[in-house]
Amino acid sequence: MTLQFKKSEALEYLQKFITHNKARGMTAEVAFDNYVQTSKETGTNKVLDGGWLLSPNLNESSGYMYRYAVFVLPQIFADNNELQMTITEKETDRGFQALSTFLSQSGIGVIISGGILADHLINADKVVWQHFIYRHEKLHKTGENEPFNKWPRGRGRASKGNVWQEDVLGKFSTMIPEQLTKLTLRQAFFYSHIKKRLKIPLADPYDVDAFVVSYTGSVMPVEIKEKSPTKKGYFGIDAGRILMMLRLCLATDSNALYIIREVDESVERKFVEWRFVTLSDMIMGSSWNLQAGGKGMGGGNTQTIMLSASLFETFELNKLSEEWLSKHSSLQSSVKNVAQKLSHDLIQYL
Repeated sequence: MTLQFKKSEALEYLQKFITHNKARGMTAEVAFDNYVQTSKETGTNKVLDGGWLLSPNLNESSGYMYRYAVFVLPQIFADNNELQMTITEKETDRGFQALSTFLSQSGIGVIISGGILADHLINADKVVWQHFIYRHEKLHKTGENEPFNKWPRGRGRASKGNVWQEDVLGKFSTMIPEQLTKLTLRQAFFYSHIKKRLKIPLADPYDVDAFVVSYTGSVMPVEIKEKSPTKKGYFGIDAGRILMMLRLCLATDSNALYIIREVDESVERKFVEWRFVTLSDMIMGSSWNLQAGGKGMGGGNTQTIMLSASLFETFELNKLSEEWLSKHSSLQSSVKNVAQKLSHDLIQYL
């Protein structure tokens, strides 16, 4: 029997650490999940939950950074037996195995973390965490706080939230307990466990919202955001997000999706439509001049790349079909196709 956080306590906890911009992105994730799960379209089970992408602060002389994908299970477990049953099911899941293979081939470690009830209190700060590492197609249970106790310790302070805007609060209030618990557990792992309890400093923490895993095993990372275009018809994209997706995709020649829940500029931020752009089109169509963005997860200012809204297509669930994924899942092939079109069109300015 899995357990859920109380809505009031979950919201109070999240507001301590999460800024309203980050919270807005979390509501877009839930809205996209609703869009996918309520559909009768085939293939919607290809969308898998994302996780944290963490890098220990090692200051390696080689210059390369070790990256680990940490997937936080979306429910609170009453005991270790319940957690182990879920882990056993995970090992036989086709999508998870394909995703883990994709990450391993990209030189990224895979960890699953599950939260267990502590002292009969459903409290985000007091969840007991058990971790499993993925090796040779199996999930291996670790000792207490492993493998993170191998990472350098330091101050590891958690960030502070700010006042959430009314439309964000309204969207959180409509979430069902399962959705709110999933979001809260993911943050509790990072802020309460990694930062506050273990005091682990991280080089540049990021998260990836979801993955699309086709039946043939191709994998596409997915970023989901809520945005409205600028008056000049552009969307601003965090430059670090593009680098993160490239890091995930280059080794396996995989493409990625950046999905936007487009809203208008009214106070209510009314929904317009779902739109998307592929990583290949982002690379070929982005401006090379960066603009200052907001605060990132590490507390520093981000840099933004501007993309023409004309690059974004309407996202419909037929984009999850095997035919569409097969055609667009290769980053190199998609870039070549755009380059060939550009080569044909360049003549008008030569």
